[in-house]
Amino acid sequence: MTSKEVSFDAHHGQQLVLADKHRFMTLVCGRRWGKDHLACIKILSHSLSHVSPRGGKIYAWLNPVYNPQGKESFRVLKMFAESGGLVQKTIETPPMEVRLINGDKIVFFSADQPDNLRGGQYDGVIINEAGLISDLDDLWSGPVAAMLLDRAGWAWLQGTPKGKGPLHKFFLRGLTDVTDKGKPNPWKSFRFPTKTNPFIPPEELERLKDELPEDIFQQEFLAEFLDSGGAVFRGLDTMRSRSENAVILPQSDMCRVGVDLAKHTDFTVCVALDPASNVVGFDRFNNLDWGIVTERIERFCSRYRGTVVLDASGVGDPIYDNLTGKGLAIRPVKFTNERKVKMVQNLMLLIEEGILKIPWPNSSHGIANSTEHIWQELEAYSYTITSTGRIRYEAPKGFHDDCVTALFLAASELAPQMSAHEMYQSLDLEREIGQASHDY
Repeated sequence: MTSKEVSFDAHHGQQLVLADKHRFMTLVCGRRWGKDHLACIKILSHSLSHVSPRGGKIYAWLNPVYNPQGKESFRVLKMFAESGGLVQKTIETPPMEVRLINGDKIVFFSADQPDNLRGGQYDGVIINEAGLISDLDDLWSGPVAAMLLDRAGWAWLQGTPKGKGPLHKFFLRGLTDVTDKGKPNPWKSFRFPTKTNPFIPPEELERLKDELPEDIFQQEFLAEFLDSGGAVFRGLDTMRSRSENAVILPQSDMCRVGVDLAKHTDFTVCVALDPASNVVGFDRFNNLDWGIVTERIERFCSRYRGTVVLDASGVGDPIYDNLTGKGLAIRPVKFTNERKVKMVQNLMLLIEEGILKIPWPNSSHGIANSTEHIWQELEAYSYTITSTGRIRYEAPKGFHDDCVTALFLAASELAPQMSAHEMYQSLDLEREIGQASHDY
């Protein structure tokens, strides 16, 4: 076939990376810097400019999970290659492929299924969002390194930092020109904050800097490796020490109760906070009829009396109607992302400022109702940054966040800036006013 000339646009930082001749690269960059764009240029330019004695070249693109990340990477490269008239055929069933008009192909895999990679021979490998791959060391030293042997292939590890985990180790590996043994280092590392992408408006980054917690902005947009790993809830170890004498009570007054209702395979969770921001009540259950769920919530609220904040999204509406019909004082909440962000960040402050206390796990309450579930969910709770730069809080794949949701619902009714004494006085006044209204 005749040769085909195709040009791709790259900003200055991307050009620096493309010009580098190291075989292995670790590319650490902020969100929206253009790393997927750059990876597409790398694969397609290598395909068009190199000839393999083995015939058609094969490239592998790995994402932490197949969906939705794999589909998005496939879409981006397919669109990129189509814009240059380079696509011969695409296969959209796993493993997805883009076949080029010169006979080369790019295959998309999931890093969480490394056995699917064994036996393949590749001219180049992209490991995308490498900071999210916890077993990156094993992935590299196992299947990936072997995949590159036969064809003396190249590899790029790219992503946004996620604490000082495996990606940080690979980043450090490429900071020197020679190895400890005095040989030329085959690795090279680059780090680019988002602001080095000239197509990102500076005022947008200033907006995000004002909106996001400082450590999240540093990690996601300044591409900095943080000891905290950008954890959502910082200060959990301190809170654990502070909670040594906290206990679940059989009942309590003047509480704020958060209720998160089960959806699909989730759990319904009730959490009660007293006016001093201590968790004094906890219940967690699933796989029950809605009638029994309503009764169990009502029983919980009869023991921990006060205001109930209930997730009324979706299945919550009929439960809310049922419970209010029984005389419970309930504030329904229908989540928007903005409202959820405010509630999560309020809970973050309660923890970081040393206000919240959660009892240590106690096996006497049973496994299902152990507060260990609260601690585990707080440790695992995560966030993602959307394509528009908005933050979205959620549990990582394979984890629950029902306890965290019930906790921040309850905490949304507390006023952490008030002392416990002031809060008791305020709630006593509210109760007196409420009683007076009933008398009339």
